[in-house]
Amino acid sequence: MNQDNSEVDDALTKLVEQITPSVYESLKTAVELGRWGNGDKLSEEQLENSLQMVILYEAKNLKASERIEATLPEGCSEKILQ
Repeated sequence: MNQDNSEVDDALTKLVEQITPSVYESLKTAVELGRWGNGDKLSEEQLENSLQMVILYEAKNLKASERIEATLPEGCSEKILQ
């Protein structure tokens, strides 16, 4: 099945809109610790997907100063993007 970008964007938008603050906090904690609430380790794919959901949620719901990138040490985001 081949979806165009607008269908993917719509699906992501709907998914982000369904994330509750408690689910967001759980995802953020899982990303920070690398483990789910039950102690199971996140796979690399789970970590990547969870981080993407956290970033998308924050972009939609939080001020820039409250987002995860605001808590990174100075210069860290530039190193990540290289």
